[in-house]
Order: sequence, then C-alpha cells, then structure tokens
Amino acid sequence: MSKFTLAFGIHNHQPVGNFDAVFEEAHRNAYLPFLQLVRNFPAMSLSLHQSGILWNWQKRIHPDYFELVGSMIDSGQIEVMTGGFYEPILTSIPERDASGQIAMLTQYLKAHFDANAEGLWLTERIWEPHLPKLLAESGVRYLPVDDTHFVYTGLELSQLTGPFVTENEGKTVTILPIQKRLRYLIPFGTVNEVIAELKHQADRNPEGIAVYADDGEKFGVWPNTHQHCYTDGWLSRFFEALDQNSDWLQVKSLSYAASQKPVGRVYLPSASYAEMLHWSLPSTAFTQYEDFEHLLEKQGLLERYGRFVRGGHWRGFLAKYEESNLMHKKMLSVSDRLERLSASHSRSADGLTKARERLYAGQCNCPYWHGVFGGLYLPHIRQAVYENLVASDAILGGIEQAGTTILMRDYDADGRDEVVVSSDSLSAVFRPHTGGMMIDLSLNEEGFSLTDTLTRRREGYHAKLDKAVTSGNSSSTASIHDLVLAKEEGLKEVLIEDWYLKRCFIDHFFTPDVDLRRFRSGKFGEEGDFVLEPYDFHIDAKHQLVVLSRRGRIYRPEGATPLEVHKRFSFATPHVIDVTWRLTAPECDSIKVRFGVETNFTFQAGHAEDRYILIDGERPESPYLDSVAEHIMAHGFGMIDEYRRLGIALMGDRPADIWRLPIFTVSLSEGGFEKVYQGTTFVHLFELELSRRTTEISLRLTTGLSDLVQSVINKDTTASGKR
Repeated sequence: MSKFTLAFGIHNHQPVGNFDAVFEEAHRNAYLPFLQLVRNFPAMSLSLHQSGILWNWQKRIHPDYFELVGSMIDSGQIEVMTGGFYEPILTSIPERDASGQIAMLTQYLKAHFDANAEGLWLTERIWEPHLPKLLAESGVRYLPVDDTHFVYTGLELSQLTGPFVTENEGKTVTILPIQKRLRYLIPFGTVNEVIAELKHQADRNPEGIAVYADDGEKFGVWPNTHQHCYTDGWLSRFFEALDQNSDWLQVKSLSYAASQKPVGRVYLPSASYAEMLHWSLPSTAFTQYEDFEHLLEKQGLLERYGRFVRGGHWRGFLAKYEESNLMHKKMLSVSDRLERLSASHSRSADGLTKARERLYAGQCNCPYWHGVFGGLYLPHIRQAVYENLVASDAILGGIEQAGTTILMRDYDADGRDEVVVSSDSLSAVFRPHTGGMMIDLSLNEEGFSLTDTLTRRREGYHAKLDKAVTSGNSSSTASIHDLVLAKEEGLKEVLIEDWYLKRCFIDHFFTPDVDLRRFRSGKFGEEGDFVLEPYDFHIDAKHQLVVLSRRGRIYRPEGATPLEVHKRFSFATPHVIDVTWRLTAPECDSIKVRFGVETNFTFQAGHAEDRYILIDGERPESPYLDSVAEHIMAHGFGMIDEYRRLGIALMGDRPADIWRLPIFTVSLSEGGFEKVYQGTTFVHLFELELSRRTTEISLRLTTGLSDLVQSVINKDTTASGKR
C-alpha cells in the first residue's frame, strides 16, 4: 500500500570562530538529544547535514557523537549530506573554491562514515541559475531548496508534490521544495496542527511528498526551544504522532524523495528563503516591503499575490554593508593569489594546501550578511574570518617572497582604483576617492585585522525597538522571526547613524562648536570638504611611499578659503607606518582651524581586564576600550591586547587633545536586540593656524607584539619629556 511521505532533513552548523561554549550548548541542547530521540523511532529515517566546522569540533570534543551517527547510518535511519565544508555561500566564492569545498566535505564523510553523500545542503538556500552545472560536476544528485523559489516561477503550492529536475548546460540536478508552512509549524505549532496539515495534503495526493528541511538549532538552541522540545515533550509527542499515523504516513530521508518520479522540469530564479530576501534590502526598502506585506495581509490579498512580492538578492548585502564587501573582496584577492601561485609554485604544495584550507575557512558565510541573527554584527565571527584570510595571505606571501609591494587596483570592485600595500609584516588598503582614508590594515604575522570595525547604520528593524521586551520577561516559544525581545533596557539611546565609513586616517576640519559630546552623537559640523571627497594619489614604490593630496576648501559665513592637505604614508620600517600631513592655505595669510585625525581600531572585547588604553604610556583612570574620555595635550595613545599579546600605538610629534569613545551598535540576534562593541574611535585634535607656509604634523603608527609597542610608547614619551 502506497503512503504519503514526509521527507525530513536537518541542517546543523556553527560558524568559524564561534565560542566553544556556544558549540557545547548547541551540541548538548539540540544536536545530541535530537538524534538520541530519533533513534527511539526506528521506522523513521532522515537526512543529516552538518558543516565541516561542526563535524571537526564534535570529532575532537565528542567522539561518541560520531559513533551515534555511524550506528544510525548503518541502521538506515540517517543519510549524511555534503555541502561546502566551511559553509560558504556557494555563489559568492569562485567556482574553483566551491567545487573544492564540496569535494572536501564529501571526502570527509566518506573517510569517517564510509558514506557516499549525493545530497547537498545549499547554504542559506541561496540559489542562482548557474548552479546545476557546478553541482552535477561535483557529484551532487539532489538538494532541497525553499518552496518560495518555485512559487516565484509561477508554480502553485499545490503543484509542489514531489521532486523537480533543473539543469544548466544540460547538467541536471534534482531539487526538492521545502515547505515554508511546515518550517513554521515545526516545532512552533501544535503537534495536532502539523499532523492535520500533513493529512490535508495526503487527502489531496495520497502518494505525494511533503519536504521538511530546516535548521537543527530550532530544536533546542533558539530561545526557550529546549524546554519546549524536550522538557515539555513537544518533539517526542511529534515523533509518536508520526508513528501512530504510519498507516498512511511514512517518514523518509530526502534521497527517497529525490528518487521518485519527477513532477517536471523547472528553472528557478535567483532566490533564497523569503526572510533572507527581505533582510538584504536597504533600510528604507526593508520597511516599505514590510508595510506592503502587512497591507496585502490586511486586505486578504497576501496569499493570492504574495508570490509577486519579492525582496532583494543575497548579493545586495555586499552593497548594503561596506564591511561585508571589504571582507568579501579580501577573500577574492586571497583566492586569486592562491590560484596564481598554485600554477607557478608547485614545489610549495604543503604551503599551498595550508593556505587553501585557511582560505576556505575564511569563506564561512556567517559574517558576510545580517538578518535576524547577529552575523556581520558579531565581532568575533568577523575576526575569525579575517584571521583565516590574513593567515592564508601571509602563507602565500612567504611563498611568493615579493617583499614590500605597492599597487593600484580596483580592490573593492567599485570601478575606482585603491592603493594596496603588502609587506611581510602588514597589509594596508587606501581609498583615495573617499577622503584618502585607510580602509584596511591587517597584521600578517599575527593574523589580525586592526580595522575590523563596524559603521553604525539605521536598520529597518530598529523601528521595532519600542515594542521590544527584555528577554528575561518572555517565555514565548514563537519563532525567532516573530519574537521582539531586547537583552537590556535603554538600547534606543545607543542608536547613532554614521555618515562615513569608520576606518582610519580620516581628515576632519571641525566647526568651533564640536566637542567630544557633539562628536559622539554623530551629528557634528564640518568646515572642510575632505572626509568624503577624492584625493589625488601618487605611489613611490622605490621609497615605499603612498602620497595623497587634496585641494579643498574651508567653508565659513564670510566665504570659502582654499586649503591643501597632503598626507604621506611611509612603509620603510617594518611594523611601522609613518604618516606626515602638510597643510597649507595657499591664498590666505592666516586662518585658524580645528584639524582632527580620526582612527578606528578594534581588539574586540570592549570591557576586559586584559585589553586597555594607554595615554602617553600610562593607564588613564578608565582604561577600558569601551570607555569615553578626553585627554588634554597628549602625544599619543596605545591599545594593548594582552590576550593576543598584540598592541598598537599612534604617537605624534606634538601634543594634541585626544578624544576616545567606543563604537556601539544595536542589532538583532537569536536572543533579541543587543548592544555590541565594535571598536574604539580616537581623534587627535590639533588647533592650528594655517597660512601660505606649510604646517607639518607627523604621527607614527606602530603595530605588533604588545611588548614592542609598549617599549615604543615609553621611548616616545620619555623623549618628549612627558615622563
């Protein structure tokens, strides 16, 4: 007797760089108890996908989990699925890397479980039409994607009763439509509601298939779900109900569904699940999209016309967030360098293999985008990706042995050249067309990005902050897509919108009324046109110099005054960048200005005892990286990270007032709205009188091991008579 089939798949993943405690909590609260419960229902079989990151962690910490999975594979209850080993967005990385990542996980599963993984978990179900050829050539036979993808083609939900076939250049794969309704019902509806939905589908199509595939974290990691699924017994009741209805219902793996006769051929548009497409929109469009959906819902039209309401595109995150784009383009730069050296340095196979694995780890998708999860807004996840990319680049630099190079190229793919500096000790990128600022500074030997800060933006979901309740006051088991929680009170006071990218060596000419308080608000006046405007640039590769210059203006009620700013960056000394400004008012005998040099750096933890500020070699009253202070007539500051044994120092040739203040963002996470430290802003403020004669200011940035940096600070402050 034929039966209706529930094809069941689970996807488990933790990002590169996540804390061990988070891995452990997810393992104990979701991954392990879920499989232990499934084992009690031998008639049930399912597909399991885990990222290679998670497999490796469990192999190291919980080898018994491998034994459990292996026994369930042997009994036929589990089939394992492949994917990109480090869970990349396949369409966002070079195809050579996508193929390599899939092969890496496929081979891993074969080696550890003797399993031939023919199904693939598509990261975030982000589909683009060229994928079938890549997947088929990687040995992939089938994959689940959302029913949303199919509906966008014009198909009706009632038509999605089984597998479909798609192709590119004649290379075919089978695709399975994941039902959004089941994703929301399991485990957030009642068990009776889920069974009723399946029975309704079975009555219409007794031999049909309903596909469910979703994150395993919703069974124990998402807020209150461990209590709901295990303590309160929702999951066991669900499995029992499936078993009790076995006369008409069977629970099978995704490969079973893929092996059935195709419903037809289909060509999917670029898509992901509906929430992802919503999140990728700019903030204004984000809100308008939400309003339009609510309008259609209120008028009873959403179900009928919702297929025509689409959000953006995953790649939109690379335009929405400049930091995502810079991370992505660094990844592409490292990948291209690896490809080039692989063709010319075959004798360096071991080094190239290490560089490739670090590159793959740096392609983990999580910090490249942001939705209801922290993603891009989580500093430790961003930094872990940067750590791997910088380490891979450093390995390749050691193979290439090119010394210090300074090149012009369109690094960030915006149609305009950047200046890219690479040496043994560091790499730096300058953007001449936006204030001549430094947009990236990474320490190669230490594998750390000093400029991995985040600009504060208005997000579409900030409008909901007024409705948020603190997480301790909620016991709801609603989906995280529906919860409106806050981790602490007063978050609205932290909302600040920056009007320029928070990176380094930004030239400000402040109006007289700008003090630390005004600057901190993000709403302050500029007299000059230098922050966002283009600088000319010149490279002196022989002397390892980058020179940027702009002839701009100071605007005052009495009129505009021409002003010239030349800043020169010297990379002649390892671990050091010497910066010299030459400021001139070519048509003026005398003009007083308030010139500020802004830099933004991060050592991640804002309020930790092992990370602190030094001012002229001394710890100030409040040394934390997230503290606010103004220091009058100081020569410079240091940031020390004893945890990593790293430090930086920016010391001047003359005293200046120094402002320092933290960068806090308010973002969404699984637990609700949260405040996150994203770096520390410093401003050297100089009161200057400019004329036709050149005024020169110098700052020296020293980077590297904390002992070296502290010795430099002590030497500079002693020489200046400050100690």
